[in-house]
Amino acid sequence: MKRLSATSAALTAAALTAAVALPAAASTTTSNGGTPATPPAPDQRTQQARAADYRAVMATWYGPGLYGNRMACGGRLTHRTLGVAHRRLPCGTRVALRYRGHIIVVPVVDRGPYSRGVDYDLTAATARKLGMTQTSRLAAAPLQH
Repeated sequence: MKRLSATSAALTAAALTAAVALPAAASTTTSNGGTPATPPAPDQRTQQARAADYRAVMATWYGPGLYGNRMACGGRLTHRTLGVAHRRLPCGTRVALRYRGHIIVVPVVDRGPYSRGVDYDLTAATARKLGMTQTSRLAAAPLQH
């Protein structure tokens, strides 16, 4: 086995540290439609989502033809954007969604939907995470900040 010099070992350690730190730092930015820089802890979010006052809503999803477009709450829509569009909820409001046993908490990132009888428009990434493939009835609950 080949031995690394002290300089190579230090550079390798620094690169590994940076690679581990980057995803954590990237997840705390406000590039996802004005969401807070320090979101609640995952277990706290899960407890809020389980105890939320859900109501049945109709939801559609959007995305593929709109990637790269600006969203009403800031940021650009990508294939990884998690969020929902709602007509009246303030940007950044967290919404708990429940569909077929899956629960996810996402922010309001856009305005809409503009289809009659539909309450929420999910981004394609959100719909994919929930396992939703078409306009469906699901449970939704806006969460307190």
